[in-house]
Amino acid sequence: MSEVLALTGGTVIDVRTGAQRRNATVLIEGGRIAAISVGENTPESARTVDATGMWLLPGLMDMHAHITGGPNVRKDKLHHLYLAYGVTTVRDTGGNLTLLRLLRNRIESGSHIGPRVFFAGPLLDGATPVWPAMSIMVDTPERARSAVEFLASQGVDFIKIYNWVPEASLQVILDTAHRLGLRVTGHVPRTITMTRAIQLGMDCLEHIRITGRELLPSDEADRIDSLPVARRETLLWERFELESEQMQRLIRLVADSRVFFDPTLLVDSALSLDGYAIDTEHPANADVPEAVRQAFAREERPPIFDSSEVNLETARNGFRKRQRLVQMLHEAGARLLAGTDCFGLGKQLPGLGLQHELALLVDSGLSPLAALQAATVTAADALGQSEILGTIEPGKLADIVLVEADPLSDIQNARRVRMVVKAGRVYEAATLREQGRSTPSG
Repeated sequence: MSEVLALTGGTVIDVRTGAQRRNATVLIEGGRIAAISVGENTPESARTVDATGMWLLPGLMDMHAHITGGPNVRKDKLHHLYLAYGVTTVRDTGGNLTLLRLLRNRIESGSHIGPRVFFAGPLLDGATPVWPAMSIMVDTPERARSAVEFLASQGVDFIKIYNWVPEASLQVILDTAHRLGLRVTGHVPRTITMTRAIQLGMDCLEHIRITGRELLPSDEADRIDSLPVARRETLLWERFELESEQMQRLIRLVADSRVFFDPTLLVDSALSLDGYAIDTEHPANADVPEAVRQAFAREERPPIFDSSEVNLETARNGFRKRQRLVQMLHEAGARLLAGTDCFGLGKQLPGLGLQHELALLVDSGLSPLAALQAATVTAADALGQSEILGTIEPGKLADIVLVEADPLSDIQNARRVRMVVKAGRVYEAATLREQGRSTPSG
């Protein structure tokens, strides 16, 4: 018989409604939630964790992550920090397929501490892939079909498309993936509009990637759409008008189509507000092994993020407009997600980055509850995992975050993590953070 774990005396938050069940006892058995009741209803044989004075949230999900490292940065040295900041699940939206499979196997076997992983493997891109080392070229419909079939055979959880997928290939990707039971997410290809991507059947949209051809005259769009991302987005959002009829029509389409929308404000702010600077002085970096800190500090900024020709004040104004767009999408009923697209130092630390993303969503006009929904119940819907993830309910996996103050009154309280339960296993957040300080750097 498996051990019964009882979390007693805490306040369980229903992230669907915002209701709070005080003095609750959550019984966990076999890695799943067995029962929730009010008051002391603990079997004598149960191992008890006193949650008095704490609030219980479902495990948070970072819906846009890249968690495998390259030759210069050992990202596996930091995966435990996801749990330390309450993130029990990540959706990896592009990486080395073999490394991701091996990593998931290590985490599931218990030999490596980290979040639950859903992954796409390599990106699908056109004839000039932006990230050739982790892409499959789908420049023809035939290659698009074979790529999706191959990835499905390798056990990916979804398909990710990138900037230069031709429309004919995109249609085949969508048809093939849906036939095989896989969802498709990604960038809006620069050759089409967001409207067209939704019409073709995209399940989820990553980033706020509205192409110039959606809202601008064709000659202007052609000049801007192919530029590196920092320059492109700055120039586009200097021109876009949120109150225009075209933008209002697009907002209604996103909401009415029920497509998932993952704005990834954190990486957007890194480009627009920080010039993609590496935050080497953040106090949270103390939890990172010295060799890993040095490796991040040595990393060169990818050329596509070059902001040398960007007016930062114009970029900041554009970012504020994008935040306002997020609020407008939320008010229209769009299904928003919380993803970071960041893995680095400071506020880009694994797990801590998701906490910053939640704060940016609230700063955009969402309530703390709505921001938490983007990282829990809506995230589970987007993963197709609503039966086992996203809420604290009997029968679901016991992924639970215990925080020291009410996150519905202040989203900053969501980062005050005391303990995390992942599939019934309890981790002390302070112990996890300390692990990075004592981990050998090699």
